[in-house]
Amino acid sequence: MIDLTEVLYVDGNVLIAEFPEEMEMTDETFAKVNERFEELASQPAVDTHISNLQMEASLNDDVFSRAQEAAEAGKEFGITDWVIVSEGIKKMALKSQVGEIPGVDISLVDTRAEAMDIAAN
Repeated sequence: MIDLTEVLYVDGNVLIAEFPEEMEMTDETFAKVNERFEELASQPAVDTHISNLQMEASLNDDVFSRAQEAAEAGKEFGITDWVIVSEGIKKMALKSQVGEIPGVDISLVDTRAEAMDIAAN
């Protein structure tokens, strides 16, 4: 099991989710991710979320459903800007699902550095 304190953390105004290559793509895993997300999202300075998608496995319906839940929860805490980082098609697939949540703005980038630049502005 992956240590969620290393996967999800806050850096300044940004709640960062670093999904590693070996990340399990199960509903149980992402339920725990969402619990951690909500704990961190409540910090007053946080206004942006970065999802860095490094996992090898394809995204599935459970992941999409949990991502939508996280976006809804994030909105309650004032997190309306999401930056999705991936070199492949995963970022577009996730955007198609999270982008369905009214009031959540999505940016797609190829690198974490680009994501941090967006979050800083």
